[in-house]
Amino acid sequence: MSDAAALFPLVRPVYPERPDDPPENGLDEFGERFVGAISRGIRARRALRTDFVARVRESEAGLAGLDGGALRSAALDIGKLLRRDGFRADLVARAFAIVCSASQRVLGIQHFDVQLLGGWILLQGMVAEMETGEGKTLTATLPACTAALAGLPVHVITVNDYLVVRDAGITRPLYEALGLTVGVVTENQQPPERQAAYACNVTYGTNKTIVFDYLRDRITLASRNSSLRLQLEKLGGDGSRVRKLLLRGLNFAIVDEADSVLVDEARTPLIISAPAEAGDEERVALQGIEIGRQLVEVDHRAVDIGEDLELGGAA
Repeated sequence: MSDAAALFPLVRPVYPERPDDPPENGLDEFGERFVGAISRGIRARRALRTDFVARVRESEAGLAGLDGGALRSAALDIGKLLRRDGFRADLVARAFAIVCSASQRVLGIQHFDVQLLGGWILLQGMVAEMETGEGKTLTATLPACTAALAGLPVHVITVNDYLVVRDAGITRPLYEALGLTVGVVTENQQPPERQAAYACNVTYGTNKTIVFDYLRDRITLASRNSSLRLQLEKLGGDGSRVRKLLLRGLNFAIVDEADSVLVDEARTPLIISAPAEAGDEERVALQGIEIGRQLVEVDHRAVDIGEDLELGGAA
């Protein structure tokens, strides 16, 4: 399955998730995948330097005279194309140009070339290393807006609630200028507040908060998580499992401080528990207890009868 097919299915499921990578079969396959990843990275960097940034700047120049309404309309139009064709380079360049124009209009901040490169790298699922002061917060808006316009549930993940609230507050006017909604998930929120935040196009939260909420959703879904079953359950109204889910799915995430989140934080396992449904096991256990109790009573009655017979014979 191609990346575009995985990210943009014809019928979007109720709780979308990226498919798992196929299992590795031996050292040869691992080596082939590793070398292929390096080769793709080298080709991507060359293409970026020679073509992509120029495309973005060219498209950005064509948007200079648009007012706020026209810019939002352009964002909606590019979103339709992204939904149909995926993250094609020319479409992404156009989307980045729209984000850059909106940023200058509402934030008074211009994206630099290094941020365009970083945004493209993040959109390809790779890690972008940026120095302090190169603007990681603003860089993340490029792939976040592009993926959100394409209809994907976007999560921007950072290391603590302070940065969650700060980064969402800084970038909110930019998202709203493109017709996108922004949600913030923090540790002390109640389920209705979390659901409202996750229902937004872009949701900011910490790695632990989002992972624990995802685990809660997995408990709710259990093994009965087929898209058809969930679609049918939606007809059941507010009592369906779909209404109890927190996230819209875990499909696209941008991780800030990736070394901390994916290496340091990953050393601590995140564990969640829930009451197990006893089901038939409870019924069988209760039946066994009842049968055992009855056998004990029968045994006691037999002993009593035997004692009576002995006494009667002695008389």
